[in-house]
Amino acid sequence: MAKPDPKFMQYSKKMASRVTIFWMIYRIVNLIIAIIQPSISNALVDLSAGIDTIMIVNMGAYTMNSGTEKVAIAFGKRKSLYSTDDVEKDESDEKEDENG
Repeated sequence: MAKPDPKFMQYSKKMASRVTIFWMIYRIVNLIIAIIQPSISNALVDLSAGIDTIMIVNMGAYTMNSGTEKVAIAFGKRKSLYSTDDVEKDESDEKEDENG
């Protein structure tokens, strides 16, 4: 099996990675701000709820896309249930059984 080009990365993987990095930085900054200025922590919680929802959708979309791609690749690489070689062997076996 050929290894993928390390320079090539799918767009969905790039997008998911960047959104995840942004989400992590955003959550850390929110924590720091809440420690420094506790009076605005309620507003930060409301803002974080929206960002968390976006993160959940992002990871769900990436997971679905990745799973679908793996299934499609596996389906494309699978061998036919009845290849021509198998049919020819079956026919020759049947002839040999008939002949003796």
